[in-house]
Amino acid sequence: MRTKFIFLGLSKYKEFLELQEKLTERKLYKGDKNSYIIITEHYPIYTLGKRINREDLPKKSLAPILKLDRGGGITFHGFGQIVVYPIINLKDYNLSLKKYIWTLEDIMIKTLKFFKIEAYRQDGLIGVFTDKGKIGFIGVKVSKFITNYGFSINYDVDKKFFENINPCGLKNMKIANVRDFTNITKEEFLSKLYEEVKNRF
Repeated sequence: MRTKFIFLGLSKYKEFLELQEKLTERKLYKGDKNSYIIITEHYPIYTLGKRINREDLPKKSLAPILKLDRGGGITFHGFGQIVVYPIINLKDYNLSLKKYIWTLEDIMIKTLKFFKIEAYRQDGLIGVFTDKGKIGFIGVKVSKFITNYGFSINYDVDKKFFENINPCGLKNMKIANVRDFTNITKEEFLSKLYEEVKNRF
């Protein structure tokens, strides 16, 4: 088993979906034992999970909306946000779904801690939080132990896009960026994030 990292740079969301579907089919139906980690940044888009309420939807038309088959509610992807999509077999890592989500949160927490940003879990909620707001988001799907989608972490996102929705169904949720805490470059942050992901998968 090998882990292959795919860096897409700035990508359209539907391009990522096509790649995810292709790699998932390899693992589900063609005996592909490799793990794949897609790392990208998207053009602005709102994505909807299975748990969505009308009141959570955008108040203004700031970006396209796409319905997905992942868990979770509505979130935003756009410039200044790093998104990581593991396509792995949970059995290869002895992970339950709960432990997998915990692992994704831990990757974000440890990356942020390296840059002296205190981040933490919040009881009853999924994702990563700081004293300035939510900074890391998770939405996953698992089919026959194969994972899809993943997590996103805000480096320097325009917060107006989040203020336009109830992200993950949370009203009045403050949103934080890495740049709210430090002036490190996106390249520095991405390098450390990549290292943490590599250490786990």
